[in-house]
Amino acid sequence: MAEDASESDLKTVKLKRVLSQKSIATKSKVDQLREKFRNLTQQLSEETETSLAYFESYYEKFSTSLQAKKEEDKRQKWLEEMRTQMQTLTETLRQLENGPAIKEKKKIKEKEQKSVKKQSSLTKLLTRLVFGFVMIFSFLGVVNAGHMYVCLLVAFLQILTFRELANVRYKAYKARHVPMFRTIQWCWFYTAMFYVYSEGLQGFFMGSLSDEYRNMMSAFHDFLSFSLYASMFCITVLSFKKGFYKYQMKQLAWTFITVFMIVFQMKFAIDNIKAGLFWFLLPCSLVICNDCMAYFSGKAFGRKLINKPFMKLSPNKTWEGFIGAYIFTCIFAFVYPLVLVKFKWLTCSMAELQKTDGECTIDKVFLPEVYDLPPLLVSLVHIESIRMLPVQMHSVLLGMFASLVAPFGGFFASAIKRAYDIKDFDALIPGHGGIMDRMDCQFIMAMATGVHYTTFIQPKILKHLWWSHHTF
Repeated sequence: MAEDASESDLKTVKLKRVLSQKSIATKSKVDQLREKFRNLTQQLSEETETSLAYFESYYEKFSTSLQAKKEEDKRQKWLEEMRTQMQTLTETLRQLENGPAIKEKKKIKEKEQKSVKKQSSLTKLLTRLVFGFVMIFSFLGVVNAGHMYVCLLVAFLQILTFRELANVRYKAYKARHVPMFRTIQWCWFYTAMFYVYSEGLQGFFMGSLSDEYRNMMSAFHDFLSFSLYASMFCITVLSFKKGFYKYQMKQLAWTFITVFMIVFQMKFAIDNIKAGLFWFLLPCSLVICNDCMAYFSGKAFGRKLINKPFMKLSPNKTWEGFIGAYIFTCIFAFVYPLVLVKFKWLTCSMAELQKTDGECTIDKVFLPEVYDLPPLLVSLVHIESIRMLPVQMHSVLLGMFASLVAPFGGFFASAIKRAYDIKDFDALIPGHGGIMDRMDCQFIMAMATGVHYTTFIQPKILKHLWWSHHTF
């Protein structure tokens, strides 16, 4: 047994000695390879410096010979040699770029970029959430201040939005030759604002303006608006300058499109405010809800269920985000009116509040009613009737519009940004961009709410429709 143990120990010692010799031999080879690599690197550096000196010397010869009328053949020869040296250096560099060292460097760089991108995405999301809440609470503060302040907020947002859209096509080097055109753009904007709002805003000053003054303003409103329009028309034509007609026509067309989008669509927002802050808060909240739900639904389920692109204008948008936003917005639209009607003053029109000093009669659309369900639905849910507010049905219809049609305002804004190669319209709101980036869907939504109100709420057309007898 002792002999067996000693033989085993001898084998172990021999094996360790062999392994040690192999390791030493391997390390020696690696050291030699390292030394050769260093020498090659140093040689390459020296050759690069020699090539640069060679190139510079021929460049000096070439520049000096340009002063002489002769030596054309020499110049061509030098130029050819310079190109040959450049080609040799380029090929050497290309071979190095295909080596494992450069590939490994690229991999490390890609990993670092992914890490930075991930951190930047998280930071951007936090910034977006923080300033999103700041905007929401600021907006609610303005709403709580009353109708007049909400109207001023709308006008202020319109001015900022027009500024952003006017800047999209602004070209400083051409504007220097047409110095008045920037002023003309703003004058067209304020002319449209006067025409759209001057008559409607009289209601906000009902208590401070005399009947005589209001009647005079109403009688001369169209005349004053036309006078401004005619003056601007003449001034615009007189501002045309030879050599810049095409630029000015394009700018003028863009100005009119912008004025239509910002001023005439948002006229309905003022009408909604006068009808009651409920009709202003509802569409704004529906668009915000749809925007948020599209973002989170897209992040959670994007391209996991439907792998087809949603729209080329917005490659980041997904079908899952669009469908998820539709479902959540309709649910929100059904529940949200129940929250708003708890604040009675939100449902009151501005005229009623001014006449009654804060009191008003609640419209029937805000009072609960009982609706009979169709027989087919009764057989499924075993409920014969449901008690709800009529305004909840209107809200769901507006929620469907906010999900299916209003997003096209955002797609239109995306088309503008792609056409002019800009990421955001401005950097006014950290994490959100400019005012136009937040208002792109609100314009058509305010218009839809105004049309819906004047068609189905104000004249009470619903009482003539097929569900008027409290039956679905």
